[in-house]
Amino acid sequence: MLPPDSSAASPRSAAPSDWLPPDFRPRLSYHLVSMSGALFLLLDPLCLVAAAWLALTLGPAVPGGVGLVGAFEGDLMPAALVAAVLAAFTLYDPRFGLQASRSDGVPGLLRTHLLRFALFLLGLLALGAASGAMRSFPTAWLTSWLAGTLALTLLARALAARSLQRLQRAGLLTEVIAVVGAGQAAQRLVHALRQTRAHTVELIGVFDDGFEGAVPSAAAAQGTVDQLIELGKTRKIDWIVLALPVQAEHRLPQTLKRLKALSVPIGLCPRHLEMALVRPAVAFVGDHVPVGVLVQPPARRWDALVQAGDSMVPRWIVTVVLLALAGLGEFARHFAGFFRVAAPPRAARHSLRFDDCDLAGFTRVAAGFGQRDYGYVVTPNADHLIRLHDDAAFRALYDEATYVLLDSRFVARLLGATRGIELPVCRGSDLTAALFRDVIAPDDGIVLIGGTPAQALQLEALYGLRRLSQHVPPMGFVRDPQAVQACLEFIESHSPFRFCLLAVGSPQQEVLAQALRERGTARGLALCIGASINFITGDEQRAPPWMQRSGMEWLYRLLQDPRRMARRYLLRGPRVFGVLRSAAIELRPLPAATVQRDDQRGSSLP
Repeated sequence: MLPPDSSAASPRSAAPSDWLPPDFRPRLSYHLVSMSGALFLLLDPLCLVAAAWLALTLGPAVPGGVGLVGAFEGDLMPAALVAAVLAAFTLYDPRFGLQASRSDGVPGLLRTHLLRFALFLLGLLALGAASGAMRSFPTAWLTSWLAGTLALTLLARALAARSLQRLQRAGLLTEVIAVVGAGQAAQRLVHALRQTRAHTVELIGVFDDGFEGAVPSAAAAQGTVDQLIELGKTRKIDWIVLALPVQAEHRLPQTLKRLKALSVPIGLCPRHLEMALVRPAVAFVGDHVPVGVLVQPPARRWDALVQAGDSMVPRWIVTVVLLALAGLGEFARHFAGFFRVAAPPRAARHSLRFDDCDLAGFTRVAAGFGQRDYGYVVTPNADHLIRLHDDAAFRALYDEATYVLLDSRFVARLLGATRGIELPVCRGSDLTAALFRDVIAPDDGIVLIGGTPAQALQLEALYGLRRLSQHVPPMGFVRDPQAVQACLEFIESHSPFRFCLLAVGSPQQEVLAQALRERGTARGLALCIGASINFITGDEQRAPPWMQRSGMEWLYRLLQDPRRMARRYLLRGPRVFGVLRSAAIELRPLPAATVQRDDQRGSSLP
């Protein structure tokens, strides 16, 4: 690469091998930058169809019980395929590659895509209104589908842009240029190449034999033409641009003849970088500097094959193949080690056990549990399942639990779609609300661990509670043995209780529940309820019912508090797919004693 101060270097005496970078690697064609935009002619339709599939699988139910297979046979997926064709033309941005290659180009790309997506949406709605097809689709499904399409296409563009930038920073997508000729013309050429395309141009140097009477400039020669020829035999050069001073123009034929031995395209730079060229053939070096083509060597075997294929098949197919081959090796080398280090140690294959009970069924079980025994309830969501996979101590807490109720509709739908396993869902927040509303009587003994004093007063006012006892442990109390001991003694001092509500977050609440079992003093049913009290008192808002039913409540919480939830849902959350793929799923029936107790004691539910 040409150093910033060319006059400080004196490489005329340097050997040709001194010009090679120490980590020299074969490069990829810089044309992949300009061709990368065509990749989305394929990716956008795929994203749209994938979003339709996800909306059918994980989204709200379609009226009439249309399943995934029925959707393909009916109108839903054909409509998605029609929209995919529209997306291929509406969302295509021919300037994607050039803008993505800029280090600050990703935000602009995403803004451009949002405008194009708005145009696509208007066209789709107009087409649906004209054909009447939109009236047959549920609004919730359409919303989920279009939101998923926007998210997937935005993500695809961001990843593609970052990948191009990574390849450029690694020096694999640059245009290697050598300049022949010192003086003012060479100085202007070097400045033009560096001004706007420095990140895609590798300027290996200015070469000149030293012409008597040439005007000095900052672009001093760093080697001779003979040294350039030797260098061209050891590494690939994309362009040699002649910028001879006026005093040396008579040497142009001789210099051109010597450089033809390299079989490298040779261009003549206009004296003022204007379009008034001495040759009719025009090319652009660095994507913006015009040159007159003096020598265009015949394409080599592989280049000729690519050119022939490009003329025979649609360009996007060539783009897909070339980009896949270009990025595969580099991505594997850079990211394989990263993921091996970043991923937590693989845990042994384990079972995830859930009780076969939904909200209505377990509300009856909780109502009849009584105060002669002790038991505790855990309600694992997707984040808890990841922790169960990684943490043996956390698994031990769950193994001791009396009841394990699945808290996540998203996990239930995912297991149903991928493994054909149907699991009932009993969300902890719904269960807590149902107990207060339908089970707990004013004189029942209730112990609340966590929350705020204001929330306890609000619960007493809402449900007329006369025996609600609250203890609020300090933050991080689980690391303080005295604080844990005080919390356990408070609970046991109020035993027997009907319900003990542990609202201190996971895994603190599970630690308390299991410690109570080990001590053997408490009597009653303890429930690990997390933030359920916040929903009952209105301190936090639940997602709209359609988002709850579709398993998308996590998205609502992410939008409500992105700073706190982004790491949980976007960085850590996707690991649940691998956890569920590797785990054995066990659906256990309720213990016989629980069923008998429910039958004998009855329930306050109608």
